[in-house]
Amino acid sequence: MKNTVKKSPYGKEFLVMVKNRFSKETAEEICRMANMYSDEYTNAHPDAYGSAKKVSYPFAGVYKALQKYVTKEEALQMMMDYAPVIGEKARKKYWRFTSIPGVPSLLWKNFVKIMNSAASEEKGYKSRMLGVNGNHAGLDILSCPVVNGLVEIGMPEVAPVMCAIDQVYGNGYRGIQFKRTKSVAEGDDCCDYRYTRVK
Repeated sequence: MKNTVKKSPYGKEFLVMVKNRFSKETAEEICRMANMYSDEYTNAHPDAYGSAKKVSYPFAGVYKALQKYVTKEEALQMMMDYAPVIGEKARKKYWRFTSIPGVPSLLWKNFVKIMNSAASEEKGYKSRMLGVNGNHAGLDILSCPVVNGLVEIGMPEVAPVMCAIDQVYGNGYRGIQFKRTKSVAEGDDCCDYRYTRVK
């Protein structure tokens, strides 16, 4: 597999950050290394879950490549600072999609089915579905393949970057408020996804 970071939507966004923060020559070298590292992780773990290949390894590739020019702490902070920018782009995309009449109601009607699919064991998750109760719904993620993928390659500290993106785009669905107060990436017992239907 080639250029995993460029194929990952979030990884690609972090390369935009790199190009905005460094000189052209330095940015090109960081991007080259990020793709190389990401490909190495992917090739070393061919049986990894899709989210590890699309999120964990590209994030790790960028993180490791940045460390040639900044400290480990600075690399992580740069990614954390930029995460809301990526989350906002995704939020706007979902917001446009759910502006189509009837879509928010359809999403709510099929909430359990959608969440069961998104957080299925086949995709590497362990979850606890709380279901829908009137205008409230919930799901607890007990184990996440993105986190597990980063733990496996020795970079668990990168996992909260995905959570920071998630916190922003989670509120991109019209008529549905999202809240999460815990995450396994930050050492909690679960990610407590809570949704409230609003008019």
